[in-house]
Amino acid sequence: MLITVSLFSQTSTSTIVKRGPYLQSGTSTSVIVKWRTNIATASVVNYGTKLDSLFKNQTNKKQTTEHEVLLSGLLPNTKYYFNIGNQKEVLSESISGDMYVVTAPKVGTDQFVRAWILGDPGTDNKSQRNVRDAYYKYVDSDSINPGKTDMMLLLGDNAYSSGTDEEYKLAFFDVYDEMLKKSVAWSCLGNHDGYTADSDTQSGPYYDIFTFPKKAEAGGIASGTEAYYSFNYANIHFIILDSHHSSRAVGDAMYNWALSDIQNTKQDWIVTLFHHPAYSKGSHDSDVEDRLIEMRENFMPMLEANGIDLVLNGHSHSYERSYFLNGHHGFSNTFNANQTTKGGNIVSENGNGDGKINGNGAYKKTNIDTKGAVYITTGSSGQISGGELNHKAMYISLNKLGSCVMEIDDDGKGGQNLTVKFLRDNNEIDDYFTINKSNITVKPEIEKEVTKSEKSFIAPINGLLTININPTEKLKSVKFYNTIGQLIKESKHNKIDVKKMELGTYVLEITTDKKTFYKSVLLK
Repeated sequence: MLITVSLFSQTSTSTIVKRGPYLQSGTSTSVIVKWRTNIATASVVNYGTKLDSLFKNQTNKKQTTEHEVLLSGLLPNTKYYFNIGNQKEVLSESISGDMYVVTAPKVGTDQFVRAWILGDPGTDNKSQRNVRDAYYKYVDSDSINPGKTDMMLLLGDNAYSSGTDEEYKLAFFDVYDEMLKKSVAWSCLGNHDGYTADSDTQSGPYYDIFTFPKKAEAGGIASGTEAYYSFNYANIHFIILDSHHSSRAVGDAMYNWALSDIQNTKQDWIVTLFHHPAYSKGSHDSDVEDRLIEMRENFMPMLEANGIDLVLNGHSHSYERSYFLNGHHGFSNTFNANQTTKGGNIVSENGNGDGKINGNGAYKKTNIDTKGAVYITTGSSGQISGGELNHKAMYISLNKLGSCVMEIDDDGKGGQNLTVKFLRDNNEIDDYFTINKSNITVKPEIEKEVTKSEKSFIAPINGLLTININPTEKLKSVKFYNTIGQLIKESKHNKIDVKKMELGTYVLEITTDKKTFYKSVLLK
């Protein structure tokens, strides 16, 4: 139990913590601590590896009510206790030792990882709290690493109905306060969060509350925006996309960044989060709604071609979990669970099974064939809203409350198991599956989404970049985009001088008289 105390007597001029503290943008050597006070003061975080010895401190002398302090120079995989206050007093601390951060492991480390996944949770009602309590009971009593929650993954719609600051207080901070003090929260933007937020200007309650890495501070490629970004944790790479505000078109800024980001990761596992599901027949229909269709048709081919393992979505207030998919980008009625050749709809010898170790067996990836991903629409962490729940790509569809738990652990054979459980509000686990990867580290076979026979990376030689195309085609244009989608250079020649270009990663849009395709180039 978290017991916080204030070391002052409240008077009319007392400083009071109104929100937090909570943790943001955690890495193996740093974390951001945020909180709000009723009056403007300086910001101080005292911290240390022993609860009774918080001798280190970080101070920001700027007077503010919205406090944000970066702790850096930390040791990886290390537990740091902390308290918060100002230069005169400690305002909040945990005498029970439940206010802390455990820094991430070194990037690439293979170890046990647990993430708590919440979709559309922000209802501020009994259902939301029952789902929360079920997870707290699960994690505290689990026989493997009890009490360990490495991160919270929020799939959007964190505070109904419009994502206002007051709604975030009631449906987010008041509900998850205990966990937010000891686990870093990551989120993608939901449509209800987006009603009061603006991704173009990075403004509104959502962007004020969260601090995400737009300059690759937590790994990956810099996106230049908190609307979409990436981070590394242990040997997992997380890609967070904005399916609400940002353009979902192939070749636009988010697509170009995501392509560059996924092609440059060396992590063993790749997980993506975005709000609008690629597949759903719940309270939203992925055969009808434009955002859902565009994410499936535009982003899924590219992500699948580059080794995505797990796709997490919300929006529909239900739980829907797919087979082991690859190459199904059409409507529900075009899905064929028995189609396993010529691109197929499913992959692996048991991709049309249940994915359970004690059932049809875990879904499998190897160092030879890394195709296959599981798609989960899990938007029932605060409410259920029904729907037909009959999407053909789904192994199971449930109109039940719950959250998901992702756990990655050693398989005892030189590989790892990624297991996701659907944990009900009544403490029951109604579904689970496992993806097994042998021979960690596995690297995906990089394939581009248009012409899969060509590799996606090209490199200049002595400052000259050569564009190779099919001899039967005629080159029309080559466009260079940076990672935030800005057009930097354009050429109509197949040999391009890049010596004067700034160093970094670029996405090339190559257009011939027969097709358009994309490649990445790293200038260094």
